[in-house]
Amino acid sequence: MAQARDKFWIFGVRAHQDDVLLKPVVHGTNPTYFFHSRITPAEAAFMLDVPNVLFIQCDGEPAPFSSDAKGYMESFYRMKKVLWGSAGSGGFRVGNEEDFVCELAEKYPNITGVFLDDVTSAFHKVPDQEERHRLRVEMLKTVKENLKKAPRPLDTYITWYWHQDPYPGMMDYVDGISFWTWNSEELPLLKERFEAIEEKYKDKKILLGIYLYDFYNRRPVSIEMMELQCNYALELLKEGRIDGMIFEANSTMGVRLPSELWLRDWIKQVKYTEVPD
Repeated sequence: MAQARDKFWIFGVRAHQDDVLLKPVVHGTNPTYFFHSRITPAEAAFMLDVPNVLFIQCDGEPAPFSSDAKGYMESFYRMKKVLWGSAGSGGFRVGNEEDFVCELAEKYPNITGVFLDDVTSAFHKVPDQEERHRLRVEMLKTVKENLKKAPRPLDTYITWYWHQDPYPGMMDYVDGISFWTWNSEELPLLKERFEAIEEKYKDKKILLGIYLYDFYNRRPVSIEMMELQCNYALELLKEGRIDGMIFEANSTMGVRLPSELWLRDWIKQVKYTEVPD
């Protein structure tokens, strides 16, 4: 058996990435939190006592092979598992991400795979839908092929939202999915939607995404909805039906969001819960 904490992940991006969404103009003049998150992924992991991190580049930063990218990875050296972004936020790819991940895997044994965020946003400017689908499948195939150069097998994970439908061939090159509910007002439907995904992708690993901040409605996720999604995910973990939970994201932490303050206490209470390996 493992402990629930072993299955917890931080969704990591560069510090300050989402400051614009925390500004008073969005939330009014008297919220109980402030508006400037300086928290890095490694700091977020420390704050929540979470041992795993996935790291996503934003707008191409940090670029593969750059000193910034290597510095981030160095900050993760004590993490249990690391998934490194092979597509940035919005599906943006430089093109040599897998080469960099393979290099990292030589030095850091905690690199376990790559993560493609917002993969369905890639090639969104291509007007023909069928051609967009073809290009996305080809991209996933290329990523999988490039990872064969790694010193050990590496997994490929993608972001998946409940309202999206897969297209033919997409899941052929994916080992796992992270499942997200974009609008927190729809979290009461989480059980129904998860079970549909679970039935459809029985051969895939599933990480359940937990937003602290509702990017759709531009506000923190309510305590009621935090309780709903976290407690349901914990039950799934105990039943061996998911492989982990991802807390999103460091870029909305350290500003005293009520959702983060609640999550800190929740993790303290449940982190030693026994779950299947």
